[in-house]
Amino acid sequence: MRAALLCLTVMLLAAAVCQAIGPGSCECLKTSNTVLQISKIKSYSVQKSGLCPIDAVVFTTVKGVKICSDPQKPWVKRAMKIVDGRRTTVSSKAIPATTAFIPTRNTTGDLGLTSSTNLTSSFNITM
Repeated sequence: MRAALLCLTVMLLAAAVCQAIGPGSCECLKTSNTVLQISKIKSYSVQKSGLCPIDAVVFTTVKGVKICSDPQKPWVKRAMKIVDGRRTTVSSKAIPATTAFIPTRNTTGDLGLTSSTNLTSSFNITM
């Protein structure tokens, strides 16, 4: 009885592991020779061999197209550094605080609210 229960448990665990690392987790079975314009690259992810058949860099373009590239090619390494630089630049940019209102007294003696600064915020962050 214990042996059957152990066997069933092992089979269920194996099925769960195989389903988790199935075809959806390995996006690239081969790499493309397409050289992308760096301005068209939105992001990337790295696929390591082991569970997957090859090492690859999966670039996602601004239109959502995914391209598998060889991580050893010089243009791929350069593109990864530039995309990483964009991430650092965007995340380290200071975002201005909202306009602060400080109560002040006007000439008539009434308590009024005056903006300490007159900021209009409009953010247009592009990648």
